[in-house]
Amino acid sequence: MKLSEDFLWGGAISASQTEGNYLADGKQPSNFDQLPLNNQRLKPVFKEDNDNILKNQKDEIFPGRFGIDFYHTYKDDIELLSELGINSFRFSISWSRLFPTGEEKEPNKVGLAFYDDIVTELEKYKIEPIITISHFEIPMHLVEAYNGWEDRRVVDYYVHYAKCLMEHFNNRIKYWIPFNEMNMVLHIPFVGGGIQFSEKRNNLEIQYQAAHHQLLANALTVSIGKKINSEFSFGTMLAAGKTYAYTCKPEDVFASLKSDRDNLFFADVQVFGEYPTYTEHFFEEKNIKIKMAVEDKKILKENTVDFVSFSYYSSACTSADEEGLETVATNGFNTLKNPYLPKSTSVWQNDPLGLRITLNQLYDRYRLPLFIVENGLGTQDVLEDGKVNDDYRINYLNEHIKNLVLAVQQDGIPLMGYLMWGIIDLTSVSEGRISKRYGVLYVDQDDEGHGSHERYKKASFYFYQKVIASKGLSVFE
Repeated sequence: MKLSEDFLWGGAISASQTEGNYLADGKQPSNFDQLPLNNQRLKPVFKEDNDNILKNQKDEIFPGRFGIDFYHTYKDDIELLSELGINSFRFSISWSRLFPTGEEKEPNKVGLAFYDDIVTELEKYKIEPIITISHFEIPMHLVEAYNGWEDRRVVDYYVHYAKCLMEHFNNRIKYWIPFNEMNMVLHIPFVGGGIQFSEKRNNLEIQYQAAHHQLLANALTVSIGKKINSEFSFGTMLAAGKTYAYTCKPEDVFASLKSDRDNLFFADVQVFGEYPTYTEHFFEEKNIKIKMAVEDKKILKENTVDFVSFSYYSSACTSADEEGLETVATNGFNTLKNPYLPKSTSVWQNDPLGLRITLNQLYDRYRLPLFIVENGLGTQDVLEDGKVNDDYRINYLNEHIKNLVLAVQQDGIPLMGYLMWGIIDLTSVSEGRISKRYGVLYVDQDDEGHGSHERYKKASFYFYQKVIASKGLSVFE
């Protein structure tokens, strides 16, 4: 049952959740640096609201600004990851560390040298780098000057940034993911697109206009990248998870079909190179008028992705009539509580078989290699005598990895790899708390950034080490 020799076993982090040092060496703030440690962090930002997260900041804590100090600890952290046995590592570049306002012609040399050093460390341990060019991050200057991705000029600034990266790391990096979880621009618009809403405008139109610009930027990045190096491999990246019907009532089944369709909209465009047919009616119904240049459709059609990467934490559930039904949180939005899923130590429902179902759903739809680039359990851990006994995480990982192996071996799914999310504890997107821990490496730090910052190997570290060494076979023991 073991997986192939070239299967990519690894972990993933993002710059905005780990690096900290948000004003160091010429960097300027990004949208993520403005997210406070409170329940406002994922809510839409309205320009007219005098109480929004961009205006009232005096007494707030901003976990993204201190991260886990990966900016200084990356060498030690990568050495620990090499001991784990990973052969791949996904990390993101901070756009505002390279281009502080987003409008500079030349990159910040100190910032570029930092990422050079990370890649050098990975090469030292024979770990394949997988780069996310924009992981929920856009320079705040572009948010304030252009309302983020709503403005087409941001496409040019992004493409300039992406081209700089690809030219600089030519022959050192093969795998590129232009955007993290692009579909999140519809659920957490300020985080996903640097968008500020207005009470006087059609805000859904703003979201889809920003989405079009990101899709266009993605295609242009593929186009330029393939000219720089024909061996570059580009992937879409979506927050995935099959949506189940709450019952077998046809209306519920149709509701789940629509939910899946909306969630896969971005990947549809990136894989097929055109907007799905249903969007024409949807845009008309919602009075959405997307501004497109004459050449946009041609650019999208000619520059599709090479693989489909995705995050998976849990499935979703929906009904045609959700009134009175219990809801629970999932990745970026709420969903109906699935009565057939057990209670979990996680804030999200656990559904390991749902990963296998999702893998089949995506491959049936796209017929491209798949890549799980985020999966993990975010929950509380307790450090006692330098140890963390996280059997709950071991069980979560074991069952999810078992299902991905079955999907490959029994369902014939071409799967490139598995990257555990937050392989080192980091500040979460949804809550901003490091106490919502994901990693197999414990970071001794609290939600306000206090602590020794030492790293400790959890019990799950040794579990995952064994999984990697056995190429997945150990999960069946």
